Amino acid sequence: MNTYLLQLLAAAAAPAPAAPDQSDPAVVLAWAVGFMLLGAGLLLVEFFVVSAGMLSFAAVGCAGIAITLAFTISPVAGFSFAAATPVLAGIVLYFGFDRLRRSSAVVGTEITADAGGRHLAAKVGSLVGATGTLVTDAFPTGRARFAHGEVDVQVKGSPLTRGAEIRVVGIDGPVVLVVAVPPADPQPTST
Repeated sequence: MNTYLLQLLAAAAAPAPAAPDQSDPAVVLAWAVGFMLLGAGLLLVEFFVVSAGMLSFAAVGCAGIAITLAFTISPVAGFSFAAATPVLAGIVLYFGFDRLRRSSAVVGTEITADAGGRHLAAKVGSLVGATGTLVTDAFPTGRARFAHGEVDVQVKGSPLTRGAEIRVVGIDGPVVLVVAVPPADPQPTST
């Protein structure tokens, strides 16, 4: 047991192996390039892994460390790294977004058919001025039948009951606004 402790103490007292010379510009430049590439890699991985921006934050940190290390070599190296950082980030972002664009996981932006409330309103014949009949009670919304189909409507004014005659007064996005059609005046009968 004593020999083991003596060997352990001797190993602890032995000089540590010499570390590479940190003042050598080539070593510092290698570290700066390594941090810059690590930052570019982290930024690229951000496109494949959901990290809520943490990988991008780490990539910015790596770029900052790389620029700081380059400035310890010389101002020219520091400014060169500072100028190269946005260029490298732009290249990585271009390829990352291009990969996302080609991915099947991202929904395309193309709409190949009519979409929106106005197209539906025109299809069922409920454009401004059209008349129809409420299919359900409207407190203040309900469903109405027009010339070519049914559509959800919103009554302006007091609630209406099923069967009421209505007229379209406006379309606001997907909402078809209607009012009650006043009953026709009875024709006077001659006696």
